[in-house]
Amino acid sequence: MRCYSEDSCGDVMLGAERYGTAHNGLGDWYVQRLTAIVVALLMPLAYLLLLAVYNGALDQMQMLDLVDGYIGRMLHTLLLIALLTHAYLGVKLIVEDYVHMAALRIPMMGALLIGLAGFGIWWLSVIWAWAA
Repeated sequence: MRCYSEDSCGDVMLGAERYGTAHNGLGDWYVQRLTAIVVALLMPLAYLLLLAVYNGALDQMQMLDLVDGYIGRMLHTLLLIALLTHAYLGVKLIVEDYVHMAALRIPMMGALLIGLAGFGIWWLSVIWAWAA
């Protein structure tokens, strides 16, 4: 429907100011793009290490020596946080857009948060336990 005057669109636009009242869309978009950049910069490094081990250029102990330092752990932690944040924001947007019943949406978001937090805690314990 095209609106050629304010009178012809009055009914269509009635209540349109209610949509988007959370005011977090731009912030979520910005954080998702920022995490995508971090993932795009750090993920190839992880793949290159795995490829070097797979091709026999490095054995597993040599690879662990490379990533065992403080900088390696910090980069790994940054990658994990970026991946989890990126995944959360992406799935959150899909759930908010396509699951209209709050009785389903809230438990789905809770399960997502619990799953991502559990995975993140487990993976961080693996990363930082290398020092022991």
